[in-house]
Amino acid sequence: MTGNPTFRWLRPRVLEAPPELAADIIRLVESTPGLDLSDPVTALATAALAGLEEVAEGAGNRSEALRLLAADAALTYAFEAAAGAGRSKELATRLGLDGELGKRLERQVYAPGLPGHAEGS
Repeated sequence: MTGNPTFRWLRPRVLEAPPELAADIIRLVESTPGLDLSDPVTALATAALAGLEEVAEGAGNRSEALRLLAADAALTYAFEAAAGAGRSKELATRLGLDGELGKRLERQVYAPGLPGHAEGS
């Protein structure tokens, strides 16, 4: 982990996680393209959404469980960072069902051609 603000903020927190999960949280953040690592709130939220989307697009097997846990942890850390910066409401609005999570869920769940999709709904 480098000395940028996101990893400086994240480092003491992931040390408390199980080592395999901690490593995958770091990999998730490092592998998310185009992250601005100067802002932990935005970087962790963006990485979390990328991880959740990766899992949603996957095969749904046990091997993806660790990535799902890493994405969940990154999202939790994003909200922890936001709370510390007085930005919880901003992040909740940006990510909530009317924000990025809602858009991504809509693409995944209600996309035509997916099993369970009712035409015209």
